[in-house]
Amino acid sequence: MESLQNDIAALRALIEESPTPIGLYTGPEMRIHFANKAMIVGTWGKDASVIGKTLHEALPELDGQPFHQLLQDVYSSGTTYEAKEDLVKLVVDGVLQDYFYNFTYKPLFDKDGVVWAILNTATNVTDLVLARKRADEAEQQLAFSLTAAGIGTWDLNLQHQLVTWDDRVKQLFGFSKDDVVAYDEVLNCMHPDDQLMVDGAVNWALNPQSGGQYNIKFRTIGVEDGQLRWLHCRGKAYFNGEGKAIRFSGIAQDISSQVIADEKAHTAEQLAQLALENIDAGSFLIHLPTNNITYTPLFAKILTGNDTTGITRNAFIDYVHPDDRQLRQAAYDEAMKTGKLLYEARFVWNDGSVHWAKVLGRYSFENDKPVHFAGIVQDITAEAEARQEQQKLLWLIENSNDFISLSDWSGKLTYLNHAGVQMMDFDSLEEAKRHLAEYVMPSEVEKIHQVINPTLLKEGRWEGQVMYRNFKTGEPIPGFATTLLLRDTATGEPVGNASVVRDLRPEIEARKALIDSEEVFRAITTASPAALWMCNDEGGITYVNKVWINWTGKELSAHLGAGWLNSIATEDLEFTSNKFKGDFQAQRFHECQFRLKHIDGTTRWVVCTGNPQYSAEGFFKGYIGACVDITEQKQLQQQKDEFIGIASHELKTPVTSIKAYTQVLQAVFQREGDEKKANMLNKMNAQVDRLTSLIGDLLDVTKIQSGRLQFNDDYFDFGALAGELIEDLQRTTTKHQIITELQPGITVYADRDRIGQVITNLITNAIKYSPLADKIIIKTTVEGDELNLCVQDFGIGISADKKDRVFEQFYRVSGDKQHTFPGLGLGLYISSEIIQREGGRIWVNSVVGEGSTFCISLPLHR
Repeated sequence: MESLQNDIAALRALIEESPTPIGLYTGPEMRIHFANKAMIVGTWGKDASVIGKTLHEALPELDGQPFHQLLQDVYSSGTTYEAKEDLVKLVVDGVLQDYFYNFTYKPLFDKDGVVWAILNTATNVTDLVLARKRADEAEQQLAFSLTAAGIGTWDLNLQHQLVTWDDRVKQLFGFSKDDVVAYDEVLNCMHPDDQLMVDGAVNWALNPQSGGQYNIKFRTIGVEDGQLRWLHCRGKAYFNGEGKAIRFSGIAQDISSQVIADEKAHTAEQLAQLALENIDAGSFLIHLPTNNITYTPLFAKILTGNDTTGITRNAFIDYVHPDDRQLRQAAYDEAMKTGKLLYEARFVWNDGSVHWAKVLGRYSFENDKPVHFAGIVQDITAEAEARQEQQKLLWLIENSNDFISLSDWSGKLTYLNHAGVQMMDFDSLEEAKRHLAEYVMPSEVEKIHQVINPTLLKEGRWEGQVMYRNFKTGEPIPGFATTLLLRDTATGEPVGNASVVRDLRPEIEARKALIDSEEVFRAITTASPAALWMCNDEGGITYVNKVWINWTGKELSAHLGAGWLNSIATEDLEFTSNKFKGDFQAQRFHECQFRLKHIDGTTRWVVCTGNPQYSAEGFFKGYIGACVDITEQKQLQQQKDEFIGIASHELKTPVTSIKAYTQVLQAVFQREGDEKKANMLNKMNAQVDRLTSLIGDLLDVTKIQSGRLQFNDDYFDFGALAGELIEDLQRTTTKHQIITELQPGITVYADRDRIGQVITNLITNAIKYSPLADKIIIKTTVEGDELNLCVQDFGIGISADKKDRVFEQFYRVSGDKQHTFPGLGLGLYISSEIIQREGGRIWVNSVVGEGSTFCISLPLHR
């Protein structure tokens, strides 16, 4: 509402400061409801005291002029009246003066189509009319001069060089009636500056190639009276059969008056242009047969943004907004019938900005055909944008979901928007025009008089809850009203109220539904065996259910915000906090395991999960999650790990002994030359090595689970390590060729043996899972502050839904050929744990049937 009020205030200020006079008259008595400065001061020569008066009271000098009757006709007929260059007699500075105006009386209708006011816009064209009158007078004088100018005839006897002419021509050359004048004497009458031009024109006319045509304007100086005259001579030479000129005759006309008139017309044109510039209008003239256009710089400036010369008419048309070109053409089609043009359209300047222009013009006809088109153009961008903004505001008000009304100071409503009519259950706007006291429940009437009106007078604004009533059913309607006091801009006296009312019924119903849904939610969460939690978009916990409270022994308030971290076991606190912060910032699915402390000192293991939540508009709102007690599973896992650790440790000693005895026996049989038995022991030794590797993996897993996996970090040459391992592993396979693209001299800080263990595992897996391939590609690259190593095979591949699971403990890729790939599924799990604890990353890209590429990334600096 505040934004709407600001927009209305801006619109009113814009209209108030508009250079175009605007007035609004209401009622059949034509009371001045509104008029801007341009109308009050610039047009009427009055002050703001005229607001509220009738036109008869404010402008008594209009009595006896036709305007009162015109307004009554518009008011009664509902038909717009437009006038062009009408004479208006106004008292300005105490003197009754003549002015000329283009003005419009436009009726404004209420919802029922009844005229309630007349909008008057006017443009002072006094200077333009007076300038045109002066130009018309000059043109009349010129026409009179041309008509009065006599035309004389002359004939030149070329053989005797004698000129025969009538009295008028002799007079034009300054001779007496009785003079017989030779051609040479005629030349002496020429103005010295024109003699060569005239002589040349005559000689060319006497040349058969010219066709004998002679047409020239020149000055003469009278031989006897010494008077300077402008003459227009036209003639024709006649030739004999030999092509020799024998006769040269024609007419002469005094055009001195025409030249003088042209100069005066040019002066009048300058005066008219000055008048146009005073009203910020550009002018143009189109010669229709050729479509040539002449125009003033201001004309080009208004339509194109630049006062450029040399623009064609078609080029100007290209500046018309595409959506307005049909409107423009329709206006020109109508002008061909009426002779007058008037339209408003948008023009798109070269910089892409859009501007409004008003174009007025008239056709001039010769023999019922249009020959010239003259007109003016005015920039009305500010006026058009003001109208558009006003229409937007009215549209917003009428389409608002809130009750919006206007009332006079007595409390009677004068306007109610569509939402208000529906809310109060009226059948029409006319039915809604009643006193405000009828809109509210009887118990609220006293509030209007005792609270609302006094507050409005004191502060200019009141807002609060009011109980309205449905006019048909009498049902109470709770509403929240904001009411503003409207004052007369001139006197400051209160003139009415503007109110915006929000119907609170949907809000009350929604609040009740929310309470009901919250009760259901709490009942569900109370019955849930899992601990449920919620956090806001800042990461602060806003809710935990009874299960979490029972697990910790603390009240709900102790867990809100970041308080829940106080119930996390000290050993798990840093990891749990960092994991939650990282997932929260990335707005991804959250999963974490940690130990939860009860105030009695007991602990339990829980797995916590959470899903990010988003609003309907896509804004992140926080998390909703659950925690499940996995203490029993953790205990079973611990027992399993302890068993595996003990079993692995106990197996290690006898396996070592078996390997030693196997190697001794193998050496004995080799010395005795029993190769068959030696080979059997060699195979046995290989199986013992495999068993040793499995035991080593199991021991590493137990160390990882218990946090006892040791790392001895130091700087080492990564390329050298990879090269050594690849060379050793190449000897283990005769089918696969290991192709390397290793960057030398790259140093990293990590445990050399553990990293070697990872590289070995990736290469042996590539060999094992690509039995039908013949090559493996190993590359190292440096990207930013990381070293990457990738091992690419061309084997069975891994499906997309299983790629992330290959790094889980005891997981092996399932499929029809699972039995051909032995192993416990621990190698990639151990490798993943080693790489992560060294601050790196491990991942796989794979396509089923095409192979897999396993990559690790280690930081170059730690």
